[in-house]
Amino acid sequence: MLVYILHNMLPHIQFFMWLVSNEAILTKDNMIKRNWVGDPECYFCECNETIDHLFFKCSVAKVIWACVARCIGAADIPGNLNQCWSWLEKWLPLDKKFHVCGTAAICWAIWKARNNACFNNKIIKNPLEIICHVGALMKFWAGLYAEVDKEAMEEGANLMLKLAMDILAAKKPKLETKGNEIQEYQDGDQFKE
Repeated sequence: MLVYILHNMLPHIQFFMWLVSNEAILTKDNMIKRNWVGDPECYFCECNETIDHLFFKCSVAKVIWACVARCIGAADIPGNLNQCWSWLEKWLPLDKKFHVCGTAAICWAIWKARNNACFNNKIIKNPLEIICHVGALMKFWAGLYAEVDKEAMEEGANLMLKLAMDILAAKKPKLETKGNEIQEYQDGDQFKE
């Protein structure tokens, strides 16, 4: 399925997703395996950077996936790429043609923010900045689809962007995760059980 849908994306995104799905993208843990000597810490938090951590388990990634989950009505978030496919199947069973494109947009936006922190010392101020990048990518890629699919993809991107803007503007309630479940809280509140 991944290869079939990727044909609509740019070659460098196709290659990137192939690297991610084959656990070969140059995250810090993979560079250490190649004798790189450096700090294994994630650019967004204090955990060691791995593929699963960067794209799914990091606090930044969890907020991004929680925003996506809210858009599609999901009650949980995926913990890795394999879980992501079944998660999308569960929560978006009728829109399979958008699964790979949406996942690629999310992973690519996280990767670009990570690389911007790594190479340009530009740390994101808010994880929702990445959601804005995801929405822009999806709107751009929507032009590669037939008109009906293009409209559906643009609608999904607009919903995500609206949610991100609403959260950025209000800064309440905040989205957090406890495990892989989505939690909401107001400033000063504890996680809701």
